[in-house]
Amino acid sequence: MELGSPDEPGAAVQQRSGEVPRILFIRWWGLIAGFVLAIVAGLAIGMYMDDTPAWTRGAIWERVLLLEIHATKLPEILDKILLAIPWLGTNWTLGPLVIGASLYLWRRHNQTRTAVHLVTVLVGSSALNFTLKFFFDRPRPDLWPLRGQFAYASYPSGHAIASVAVLFTIAWLVHRWRGAHWPYYIATMILGVSLYSRLYLGVHWPTDVVAGYLMGTIWLAGTMLAFTDRRGVPAESGSGEAGDPVPKAVRKAQAEQH
Repeated sequence: MELGSPDEPGAAVQQRSGEVPRILFIRWWGLIAGFVLAIVAGLAIGMYMDDTPAWTRGAIWERVLLLEIHATKLPEILDKILLAIPWLGTNWTLGPLVIGASLYLWRRHNQTRTAVHLVTVLVGSSALNFTLKFFFDRPRPDLWPLRGQFAYASYPSGHAIASVAVLFTIAWLVHRWRGAHWPYYIATMILGVSLYSRLYLGVHWPTDVVAGYLMGTIWLAGTMLAFTDRRGVPAESGSGEAGDPVPKAVRKAQAEQH
């Protein structure tokens, strides 16, 4: 069963022969602006740091912070969690999960735009990460033997980019569909643990993480702008109930108005 159009709640979407696919009606300028601004932000921080001795050896405050974190002795169970959690933010795990979820939304619930939204966020996050890593090739910290998952150059933190952009996209979509706030709490918790783990394991300078966080936030804003309608609702939103095209949060707001 087709889900309704976000611009006409309750109306069935019927793709006519020769009609331009609705997936093309997104704010392309939002995607382009988000990606370009994220690149510019990463380049600005990287080029500023690249002109200082702190680029290869880390700034004094970065070295002090990393050594303070390293000196903190955590229980073995927490150490293992921080060692394992970064694997959740790699392309090897996020890629299959996002693609699988997108295929499910597309095939089972006809949520084509939502599926494309998720894949776009993931692909853009990866592109931002690899582009800046190739451009700068910053050495990783050498204060102690590196632990856990890491690959390629240090700058920027790909985990920071992906954690912000992908996790909060999922949280935002679930919130819009269900009206629930718990996805934001979970995304924030995973983000905090993931970013701390990059410093705890010694695989990133703090400025790598800051730059990745900023780039991910900009890319998140650009994709959200591109894939929402004029009311700020995801361009395809289902409540999770068959045949009901209106998100639960929208239904609640409409009921309160009446």
